[in-house]
Amino acid sequence: MAANRNSPRKERDIRRKVGVRPVKKSFLIVCEGQNTEPDYFNSFRLTSATVKAVGKGLGTRVLVKEAVGIRQEEQRKGKTYDQYWVVFDKDDFPDEDFNLAIQEAKAEGFQVAWSNQAFEYWFLLHFHLYQGPLHRSKYAEMLTKLTGMPYSKKAGVASALYNLLFPKMDAAISHARTVLAGFQEGTTPDQAESATMVFVLAEQLRSYM
Repeated sequence: MAANRNSPRKERDIRRKVGVRPVKKSFLIVCEGQNTEPDYFNSFRLTSATVKAVGKGLGTRVLVKEAVGIRQEEQRKGKTYDQYWVVFDKDDFPDEDFNLAIQEAKAEGFQVAWSNQAFEYWFLLHFHLYQGPLHRSKYAEMLTKLTGMPYSKKAGVASALYNLLFPKMDAAISHARTVLAGFQEGTTPDQAESATMVFVLAEQLRSYM
C-alpha cells in the first residue's frame, strides 16, 4: 500500500523545519559607570539574547530610581525585557545607601550586580584570587601590569579588555564565588570588601552565546 504523503508525522517534521524561530531573551542593564560597564556588557556576542546596557554616571539609590524610570520609558515604547539589572559600586557612598540601594532595586524587580569597592575588582579576579580589602585606587595600576595595556575608564578600553579577559572567565567566576563563601554568615554587602556580584550577570550573558 502506498505511503500516506500527508501523514501526521510528516506534517510535524515539516512544522519543525519551517516553524517560528525562538524569541531571543533580552537584558536591560543600567550601569553606574558611563563607559566601562556598558562597554563591557555590550561586548558580549550573544546568539540567543540581546543586551541593552546604558551608563548613567549615577550611583546607588539615585541609579535605582533612574533605572526604574528607564524601564517605564521602555515600556511606553512597547519594549519589555526578560531580565532587568542595575550595576553599581560601593565606592565612597555611605554604607546605608549602598545596602538600601540593593534592597530597593530587588523590590523593584531588578537584579543587582554590585561591587565592593568597584567594578574593576571583577576584572582583577580573572587573573588571581584577591581576598580581603583592596582599595580601588590600586585597580588601574594592577590591571595595566596584568594586561600589558594601559587601563583607564575611557570609552573603548573595556571593550578591548573584554577580548583579553573572556578566556579567563571560568577562573574569575570561581574566584568570585570563593571570595563570597569566605565571609561570615550575615555579612552585609557594605561589609563585604572586597567582593563582587558581577559574575552572576556575566555568567547569565555567557549562557546565551
